[in-house]
Amino acid sequence: MPLLLAAFASVTFGVADFVGGFASRRVAAVTVVAGSQLVALVAIVAAAPLFSDGAPPASDLAWGFGAGMAGAVALAVFYHALATTRIGVAAPVAAVVSTLAPVLFGIITGERPAPLAWVGMLLALPAVLLLPASGREHVDDPSGTRGQRAAYLGAIAGLGFGMFGILISRTASESGMWPLAGARIGSLALMAILVPLVKVRFLPDRAAWPTVAAAGILDMSANMLFLIAVRQELLSLVAVIMSFYPVSTMLLARIVFGERTVRRQLAGLALAAVAVTLIALG
Repeated sequence: MPLLLAAFASVTFGVADFVGGFASRRVAAVTVVAGSQLVALVAIVAAAPLFSDGAPPASDLAWGFGAGMAGAVALAVFYHALATTRIGVAAPVAAVVSTLAPVLFGIITGERPAPLAWVGMLLALPAVLLLPASGREHVDDPSGTRGQRAAYLGAIAGLGFGMFGILISRTASESGMWPLAGARIGSLALMAILVPLVKVRFLPDRAAWPTVAAAGILDMSANMLFLIAVRQELLSLVAVIMSFYPVSTMLLARIVFGERTVRRQLAGLALAAVAVTLIALG
C-alpha cells in the first residue's frame, strides 16, 4: 500500500508540474509558486485536523518549515525551466537528482532495501532518463546553450525536491499533516523575500488564478500522499517510485500539445514498469 500511495503521489506531482509549468508561460514562476502555495496552505489547514488530534510538536513544524523553503526554491526554478528551456533535459535531470539525494540519505542513515529492490532502483535511473526524451531536433538551439541551462536549472530543482523529501520524512506520524502546513508557511516566507528581489507581482492576476490554484491543490494532494507513504516505507524506495513523475507530464504534453511519444520514451515506460515491479516485490 505505501508504494501504491507513492505511485499515486508521483502521478499527481507530474500533473501539478505540468499545470504549474503551463501557468509559468504567462506568469512569473515565483508568482505562480506564491499563489499556488497560498492556496495549498488554506487547503492543508482545512484538512490537517482530520488526520491528527491536537497541536503537532514544534520540531515537526520546524522540519516542515525547512522542507517548504527547499521545495519553494525547487518549484520556482523548475517551473521557470519548464517554461523557458528544454523540458526534455530539465525534467530528467531534476528527477535523477531528486531521487539520488533521498536514496543516499536513506542508505547513510541505515536503510537497507532488499536485493530485488536494489535491482529495481538501478533500473529506475535509466528509465527516468528515457521518459522525457524528445523526438524533435533542437534547431532553435544550435549552440546547446538552452540544453546546458536546462540541465543546470534541473539539477538545482532536483536538489531542492530531494531536500524537501528528506526533511519532511523526519516528522513523526503523530503530527499528521500539520508539517505540510509548516512547509507552506516556509514556502510563502521565502517567496515574500524573493518576489521583491525579482520585481514581479506576489500574487497572479485574476485570469491566472484557476490554473495557479489547480497547481497548488494538486501539489498539496501529492505531498499528502508522499508523507503518508514515506512514514510507512523506506525513504529510498519511495523516492525511486516518486521519480517517475515525468510519465504523467509526458502524457499530458501529448494530449494537450500533441507531442509525439518516441521509441525512447516507450522503452523508458517499459523499463519503469519493470523497475517498479521489482521494488514492490522486494
